[in-house]
Amino acid sequence: MGFEYKIIAEFSEKHICEIQSLLEAKKEFDKKHVFDTIMFWDFRLSNNKGKIPNISISFENAGVYICRYDTSNLWENLQDLKEFIAYENIKYTVLDYQE
Repeated sequence: MGFEYKIIAEFSEKHICEIQSLLEAKKEFDKKHVFDTIMFWDFRLSNNKGKIPNISISFENAGVYICRYDTSNLWENLQDLKEFIAYENIKYTVLDYQE
Protein backbone atom coordinates (compact mmCIF):
# COMPACT_ATOMS: atom_id res chain seq x y z
CA MET A 1 0.00 0.00 0.00
CA GLY A 2 1.23 3.46 -0.87
CA PHE A 3 0.53 7.08 -0.02
CA GLU A 4 -2.80 8.00 -1.59
CA TYR A 5 -3.98 11.44 -2.70
CA LYS A 6 -6.70 12.98 -4.83
CA ILE A 7 -6.31 16.31 -6.55
CA ILE A 8 -9.87 17.59 -6.46
CA ALA A 9 -10.66 20.08 -9.22
CA GLU A 10 -13.08 20.76 -12.03
CA PHE A 11 -10.89 19.62 -14.91
CA SER A 12 -12.37 20.06 -18.37
CA GLU A 13 -12.12 17.25 -20.93
CA LYS A 14 -9.43 19.33 -22.63
CA HIS A 15 -7.48 19.57 -19.36
CA ILE A 16 -7.72 15.80 -18.84
CA CYS A 17 -6.44 15.12 -22.38
CA GLU A 18 -3.58 17.59 -21.92
CA ILE A 19 -2.65 16.12 -18.55
CA GLN A 20 -2.69 12.60 -19.96
CA SER A 21 -0.43 13.68 -22.84
CA LEU A 22 1.88 15.46 -20.41
CA LEU A 23 2.13 12.35 -18.25
CA GLU A 24 2.70 9.96 -21.16
CA ALA A 25 5.57 12.17 -22.38
CA LYS A 26 7.43 11.81 -19.08
CA LYS A 27 10.56 9.64 -19.27
CA GLU A 28 9.32 7.84 -16.14
CA PHE A 29 6.10 6.73 -17.88
CA ASP A 30 6.03 2.92 -17.83
CA LYS A 31 2.62 1.74 -19.00
CA LYS A 32 -1.15 2.08 -18.93
CA HIS A 33 -3.19 -0.80 -17.60
CA VAL A 34 -6.73 -1.53 -16.48
CA PHE A 35 -7.46 -2.77 -12.98
CA ASP A 36 -11.05 -3.19 -11.75
CA THR A 37 -12.30 -1.34 -14.86
CA ILE A 38 -10.11 1.69 -14.02
CA MET A 39 -7.30 2.85 -16.33
CA PHE A 40 -4.04 3.53 -14.49
CA TRP A 41 -0.91 5.29 -15.70
CA ASP A 42 2.19 3.81 -14.02
CA PHE A 43 5.51 5.58 -13.59
CA ARG A 44 8.82 3.98 -12.75
CA LEU A 45 12.14 5.61 -11.94
CA SER A 46 15.12 4.08 -13.73
CA ASN A 47 16.51 2.55 -10.52
CA ASN A 48 13.21 0.73 -9.78
CA LYS A 49 13.49 -2.82 -11.09
CA GLY A 50 10.71 -4.24 -8.87
CA LYS A 51 7.12 -5.17 -9.67
CA ILE A 52 5.53 -2.09 -8.05
CA PRO A 53 5.78 1.26 -9.86
CA ASN A 54 6.83 4.45 -8.09
CA ILE A 55 3.56 6.19 -8.95
CA SER A 56 0.13 5.12 -10.22
CA ILE A 57 -2.36 7.71 -11.46
CA SER A 58 -5.99 7.42 -12.51
CA PHE A 59 -8.65 9.91 -13.49
CA GLU A 60 -11.83 9.96 -11.43
CA ASN A 61 -14.90 12.13 -11.13
CA ALA A 62 -13.82 15.60 -10.03
CA GLY A 63 -10.15 14.83 -9.84
CA VAL A 64 -6.96 12.87 -10.29
CA TYR A 65 -6.09 9.96 -7.98
CA ILE A 66 -2.39 9.48 -7.23
CA CYS A 67 -0.82 6.60 -5.34
CA ARG A 68 2.86 7.04 -4.43
CA TYR A 69 4.80 3.91 -3.55
CA ASP A 70 8.14 5.66 -3.14
CA THR A 71 7.59 8.78 -1.03
CA SER A 72 4.89 10.69 0.79
CA ASN A 73 5.77 13.85 -1.17
CA LEU A 74 2.84 14.22 -3.58
CA TRP A 75 4.62 16.50 -6.05
CA GLU A 76 8.03 14.75 -6.26
CA ASN A 77 8.58 13.89 -9.96
CA LEU A 78 5.17 15.44 -10.71
CA GLN A 79 6.24 19.09 -10.72
CA ASP A 80 5.16 19.45 -14.36
CA LEU A 81 1.61 18.45 -13.38
CA LYS A 82 1.62 21.06 -10.62
CA GLU A 83 2.95 23.67 -13.05
CA PHE A 84 0.25 22.80 -15.61
CA ILE A 85 -2.47 23.24 -12.99
CA ALA A 86 -1.00 26.61 -11.98
CA TYR A 87 -0.55 27.75 -15.61
CA GLU A 88 -4.17 26.88 -16.42
CA ASN A 89 -5.24 28.68 -13.22
CA ILE A 90 -7.20 25.63 -12.04
CA LYS A 91 -8.35 25.86 -8.45
CA TYR A 92 -7.79 22.61 -6.59
CA THR A 93 -7.54 21.00 -3.20
CA VAL A 94 -5.57 17.93 -2.22
CA LEU A 95 -7.28 15.14 -0.35
CA ASP A 96 -4.65 13.24 1.63
CA TYR A 97 -6.09 9.80 2.41
CA GLN A 98 -3.48 9.34 5.16
CA GLU A 99 -5.03 12.09 7.32
